[in-house]
Amino acid sequence: MHKLYKLANFRTRLEAEAAGNLLKNAGIPYLIQSAEGMLHGPLLPGATIYVAPELAEEAREIIGLDDTRDEVIFTPNDFE
Repeated sequence: MHKLYKLANFRTRLEAEAAGNLLKNAGIPYLIQSAEGMLHGPLLPGATIYVAPELAEEAREIIGLDDTRDEVIFTPNDFE
């Protein structure tokens, strides 16, 4: 079994998928874990992205995380 690093928690799976697309475009494989389903709205605790530990620093830079937070909240300007 491979080790995974918890990169960040997002309020919704949609937000996690948006960040995942940034990682995908940079060639970084990731895993999203969420209890949110097709028939449900956002569920707590949201969605979490995991990456390989050796790619964590680069992944944090790509999605704009600093060392002081692990929850990401996107604003409309993030996608312009």
